[in-house]
Amino acid sequence: MNNIDKHANHESTANSQQVVSISEDIVTSKLATPGSEAERFSSDLEKATRIRRETAEILDKIAEILIQAENAGENTSGKLGFEQDITYLNNVSKNLRQGVFRLLVLGDMKRGKSTLLNAIIGEKILPTGVNPCTAVLTIVRYGENKQVTIHFNDDKPPTSMDFNAFKKTYTIPPDEAKKLEEEGTPAFPDVEYAVIEYPLDILEKGVELIDSPGLNDTEARNNLALGYINNCHAILFVLSATQPLTQAERRYLENYIYGRELATFFLINNWDLIAQKVEHEDELPEAENTIRQVFASNLFAYCQVNGKNFYEQRVFELNSLAAFKARTQNPSGSLEGTGFDKFFEILRPFLTQKRIIAELLTVKGLVRQIYHQVHEAVGIRITLLDTGVEELKQKIFDVQPEFEQLIEIRDRFKNEIRHQSENYANELADDFCNYLSNLDSTFETDFAPYQPDLKVFDLIQRGKRKEFEENLEQAFNRYSNDRMADWTKKAEQKLGQAFSHIAQSAESYGEAYSQVTNQISAKLNQQKIETGTVSLEEKSPGWTRWAGAAAGIFLGNPAGAALVGFGALDWKSLIGQFLTVVGANIVLLYGAGTFLGPIGIALAGLVTGTVQLQLARNQLVKLAKQKMKENLPNIAKAERIKVYSFVKDIFINFENEVTKRIDSDILSRKVELEELLNQKASQEIDKTAEVSRLNTLDSQILTQWNAIEVITDKLLEESI
Repeated sequence: MNNIDKHANHESTANSQQVVSISEDIVTSKLATPGSEAERFSSDLEKATRIRRETAEILDKIAEILIQAENAGENTSGKLGFEQDITYLNNVSKNLRQGVFRLLVLGDMKRGKSTLLNAIIGEKILPTGVNPCTAVLTIVRYGENKQVTIHFNDDKPPTSMDFNAFKKTYTIPPDEAKKLEEEGTPAFPDVEYAVIEYPLDILEKGVELIDSPGLNDTEARNNLALGYINNCHAILFVLSATQPLTQAERRYLENYIYGRELATFFLINNWDLIAQKVEHEDELPEAENTIRQVFASNLFAYCQVNGKNFYEQRVFELNSLAAFKARTQNPSGSLEGTGFDKFFEILRPFLTQKRIIAELLTVKGLVRQIYHQVHEAVGIRITLLDTGVEELKQKIFDVQPEFEQLIEIRDRFKNEIRHQSENYANELADDFCNYLSNLDSTFETDFAPYQPDLKVFDLIQRGKRKEFEENLEQAFNRYSNDRMADWTKKAEQKLGQAFSHIAQSAESYGEAYSQVTNQISAKLNQQKIETGTVSLEEKSPGWTRWAGAAAGIFLGNPAGAALVGFGALDWKSLIGQFLTVVGANIVLLYGAGTFLGPIGIALAGLVTGTVQLQLARNQLVKLAKQKMKENLPNIAKAERIKVYSFVKDIFINFENEVTKRIDSDILSRKVELEELLNQKASQEIDKTAEVSRLNTLDSQILTQWNAIEVITDKLLEESI
């Protein structure tokens, strides 16, 4: 063990008591948790927010220590090249402070979504009954002032208004809402979404709620809501006990939820209304059990995680109205009998424990790695303080081959990323092309759930060709979007395979990179570097950790990827948005006269009646399949380049970011040596003072690392 290792161990022991005092209050407040589930939920949100803030403050402190050390180095032995680490620490700290617990609420119209959200919040923010939120996607977040901001889908600037103006302007009567739903027409076509800001405690503690339009709203609205899926931490899928699983609900579950490993909670609202459907009270248990069996048979497949059944932890029977009244009358009162007590009991640790631990494990690894880099840099600098200018020049010259090896490792990794990029871009583009070209082979089965009601063919006889075509186009719109969603899931799985391979390669190249940097250290110190108990993870360069965390968005670690930032979180949602556009283009081509027109003409001559209508249905499917077979191959070829380019862009983004980090690491190592050489050539360095300064830097970073270790280890030992 070298002198620096001994010093680090001594400082670690000396500072352990201090570290415990720094973070003990953060992790021991469980003992003071209030009694009701609503209060426990609020208390744990507050604790999680506080842990994030305290952790961010530690990261800020480390960055401040490094900045001060670099500034001091300008007048002593030179900088040590911590610019990249400082930037990384500041970014992670910022992302920790801005982190939210984002919940997306999905559900068909008139499922009581707004009442449910008001019950979660504990105050009536979203209007119920006549509900504008069924037509406008609404984001509810914290704000010091109560206001609503409307965001438009054109160049019009956002407009702010108070709650009364929002309700007056964007509320429509129930009969009009129903008519618009049947027509597939948006109530407010120029509005993209609304943001409600409200100074509520639960929102200030980091909860953000997204209330989506009904699932029977227009496809554009549905796609907007689904665009939030991959950036949410949990989905609350609201169902109704009085109308178990409509066709629209089944459609969304199958095409957008199943197979994506999303954290989805199924909230069966209006459970209390089952009692109104039975004549005698003793019939209620049987009626409830019948409905439970219906939901269990339909939802079981969506509650499996890694082969384990989580149905009991994912499906809840709720009375939102009773819960809302209970919370507004007595915020700390019991929610027993409403189902919300059980729901909060599961949601609370899911949000506040699982996510925070995942984030802190990422931070812990980052700080451990930074300390090792500081420790190594300090050790080399102290050793080189006794080296003369000419000897130092020679040592710098001697390690140039190693620096060339680092560049070679960088280039090899870049080439592998590019190779994977080309392979997967072509594979996914070809797969998309084949998938689209062969849709006609399963069209009869796939399109059956989307076909308009048979009575719609009467529209042709009454000369309402336009109305018929609108109904038919809406059906094909939904069909094509769902087919694109099906392909998207497969594309995400393949991209997951690609980035799993890249993450493993990053570790391999990182290990080779570390071996070379160890050789540089050995040459500079003229002795073998003692690594002690330093793990491979600690020795790996910072860019390796970034690569693994960035790939985490495809590999089941969104919390770690969120802390990385740099656009990594947008990859999945961009795929969905892109394929939505592709699907829309396909529908537009259908409706460009080459598809709907011939079908309408062929059907116009058929007479009405049960037999004739069935013939019309068969004729529609036959003609549609024929037109698909004629047109889809050409459409697929036209869209192939878009898929190829989009996948390439994902890999290019990754390659650019990781290359930037490798280059920065190489540069910082060179700067470290050049700084010392320049300082030695220009002035006399006080070795005693400099050794003391560098050892202090080492111990200060170690203290902060220990603080992070204590917080994380406590959270792993105890639930929040």
